Amino acid sequence: MKTRLLALALVIPLAACRQEAPAPAAEAPPPPMATAPEPAPPEDTAVPTVPRAFLCRGNEPFWSLDITADRALLKTPDAETELQGELAAADGGSFRFTGAPEGSPEESVATLIAPGQCFDTMADGPAFPFSAQASFGGGAPVNGCCSAEMGLDLDAAPVFEAAGKPDTDWTRRLAELDEAIGRCVQDAGVVTVAVTSAWPMNRGKAGVRLRDPGDARFDCIVDLGSGKIDNVTAVAADDRVPNEGQPLWLPAGNGPPILGCGRVERVMLGGDAVVGYLHYTDGCG
Repeated sequence: MKTRLLALALVIPLAACRQEAPAPAAEAPPPPMATAPEPAPPEDTAVPTVPRAFLCRGNEPFWSLDITADRALLKTPDAETELQGELAAADGGSFRFTGAPEGSPEESVATLIAPGQCFDTMADGPAFPFSAQASFGGGAPVNGCCSAEMGLDLDAAPVFEAAGKPDTDWTRRLAELDEAIGRCVQDAGVVTVAVTSAWPMNRGKAGVRLRDPGDARFDCIVDLGSGKIDNVTAVAADDRVPNEGQPLWLPAGNGPPILGCGRVERVMLGGDAVVGYLHYTDGCG
């Protein structure tokens, strides 16, 4: 009996020691994470592609019109005539060209180009995408078919702004180099299709790199104070200045260029007229 009492006395304190500790207080749930607002979709700055030139032709009698933005070449069995005029969009996806030889407005040419299948009555082959109705010098209208050359819609291109350009872009200093570029393009004796770069130099001079239709390049050095061209020298094929050609500066004087790829900006430099186009050729392959 004493043994059982002693065992019971030992069990009671041991049970007291084994009482479970109180459960810890439940942790408060973490506050809900703030969801970042969905970023706005980037603004689409891509310039659309539109017909920029047409080659139209008809039969009985034969005629053809090679039309660009501000001029055309009219061919007939009797002559070839250069026309100055304007190609403009009309209703329903149509285009209208009106022009005349310089100094001869009475010989005006009017052409309406409309979308739709057109078949050459004198040749086999697939349909043309446009039809044309033209009148030459006020004569009776003639009909024909046209093919189109597509290009970026330069009227929809953004206007150049130097402030947004990275340090590696040579056009950041275009405003101070613009006069030198214009002087070299006009007076350097190079048939210039593009300026690949321009840069300021010591002693108040600037360098302008010109490219001709055969891809030959020339450095034109200009005095910024007087505007006088110091010299023009040919450039070796392996001579490249940093970031040359990105972008290309394209003169506007010979009519808007037809560009099928890349990015383009209009250069206006504070005026109302476009003086050139900047063509970034990334993505052109």
